[in-house]
Amino acid sequence: MGLVFPKLHVEDGVLTGKDILMYNVFQVIANVVAWIVVAPVLDIVVYAEDPTLVFTQGAVAALTNAISAGVIGTLLLVLYSKTRAKKGSLTKE
Repeated sequence: MGLVFPKLHVEDGVLTGKDILMYNVFQVIANVVAWIVVAPVLDIVVYAEDPTLVFTQGAVAALTNAISAGVIGTLLLVLYSKTRAKKGSLTKE
């Protein structure tokens, strides 16, 4: 997600619908990779866990984390972008 943040226009004080969509697409991808690929594979390799169990747990974790990060993260991004001065809004007197 740290690679995506600079592409969002949050620091410019402008957060568009495209930025919100991009944030949510990438956070869903990050959750899927982390919870459905990396975590279950490491549980199987390190702890010799049952693959069915860990992939099910990973899918549930990915879904719940994606929903909560989508709702809470979007709200925080919108609120934070409103605290930043819009790019080019300052004028010289």
